[in-house]
Amino acid sequence: GEGSEEKTFEPEFAHQVFREDETIYGYSEDLSVDILCAPNTFEPRFVDVTYGEKVRSSLNPADDIRANLNAWFPEAGTTTTKEAFLKRAEETKEMEIPGDGGKIIAEWDGEGEEESGLRYSVRQFEFKESERETVGRWHDNVEPFVAFYIDAASKIDKSDGRWLWFVLIAQKKDNLKRWATCGFSTVYQFYAHPFQRRLRISQVLVLPPYQRKGFGAKLLDAVRVYAQMQDKEEGKEIADITVEDPTDQLQRLRDVRDCVAATENEGIVQAVKTAARLAFAATTSSANGDPLVDDRKQKLKRAQSALRLPKLCYDTNFKKDLKICEPQAKRVWEALLFVWAKQCGAPNEGIVADAFRTNVLNRLKKKHMASLGKGEDDVGSKRIRDTEDGFIMCKGGGEGERVEIEDVVATENEKKNINNNNNNNRKGGEEEHHHRHNQSDDDDRGDDERPKDPAEALADLFHECLQNLSYLSTIVKM
Repeated sequence: GEGSEEKTFEPEFAHQVFREDETIYGYSEDLSVDILCAPNTFEPRFVDVTYGEKVRSSLNPADDIRANLNAWFPEAGTTTTKEAFLKRAEETKEMEIPGDGGKIIAEWDGEGEEESGLRYSVRQFEFKESERETVGRWHDNVEPFVAFYIDAASKIDKSDGRWLWFVLIAQKKDNLKRWATCGFSTVYQFYAHPFQRRLRISQVLVLPPYQRKGFGAKLLDAVRVYAQMQDKEEGKEIADITVEDPTDQLQRLRDVRDCVAATENEGIVQAVKTAARLAFAATTSSANGDPLVDDRKQKLKRAQSALRLPKLCYDTNFKKDLKICEPQAKRVWEALLFVWAKQCGAPNEGIVADAFRTNVLNRLKKKHMASLGKGEDDVGSKRIRDTEDGFIMCKGGGEGERVEIEDVVATENEKKNINNNNNNNRKGGEEEHHHRHNQSDDDDRGDDERPKDPAEALADLFHECLQNLSYLSTIVKM
């Protein structure tokens, strides 16, 4: 919660702070743990623990709640009494933003009645040695919240010097010294050949009271704007932006922001329209005037080639202008082709539609199937069929990483059942979007269900991809 503003919010996860099963042992049912923080730097902080009874066994002692929290929250900023907390919060309620206010990347005014008195900004900070006690300490206080909202979060090593910190801040327009930390993103700078840096977004967190206001998008956009700003400084150019092991939610947001940015780029819009036009032209014209020689197969190949992301467009528009890395650029390109086809009322069946689907499949195969040590041809599109139940899939980390798919050879019986049907896409943007959770071995699957073979795993990835495209086509306009 937050002191004076009384914005209280619940944690989403507790397994990283308390027990694996998110319980605390040894207290009566009326146990209540409140963490009070000042809204600006989240310091001072007070941990308020109240309960009726506590287990008094030396053999099985009750969990030490404060010790568990201290493993995440720095003790330096935690007061021992509520009175001390209130006194210090009052003393520090008007203060300058640390690090000289950072570098303002974006600014906008709050909308609606309750927010009209607020000014928001995303500011970029670095963890300089000289600011260890100001910016560094502020980050120490805010960082523990990732444990409650990001599954498998870990602290960053600030001494590395290559981390960037983007913070979303709300200020009162009539008194800019009254401000609050609303969310943040941590970004790591890698070396990129020959003289560049590559940014990797590591964490994005908007605190619950500030969610559902489009602020996650503002944080993602700010990283792009920062990267574009660097191009103007000699020798500081940024190659592109990647995201470390994004959650489904973050990837969805990233798809939307990148697609919107791409539709505002004239070069990309022209390239998409040209590709669509060429693909249709390739299926109507005949290469050598002999319709028998120039059969469907060749038309399909020509359409496929017309629909590929052109290298020049990737290099200049996606990478140089928008800092979108290659695996993500391919996703965005597919989405824009799909959006444009929908807007033009292009048919769902036919050679061009098949060429599009085949390109999507080939991209998914390249990305996910290499881990099986199989060539692309081993997972033929002919074997893809609709599956209702899931499959086993462990998510790899990082951008463009392999997804491991458990390789189970289909039994003879199963092979016979597989339809020769590769037009099995689920169409219809109206259909409800449901997330597939990555299943783990101890999932409640029945004994008779075995893990799927790679072709079925690919089918699931393909359906997920098409659902995502349908979703994007309802949001993005070209």
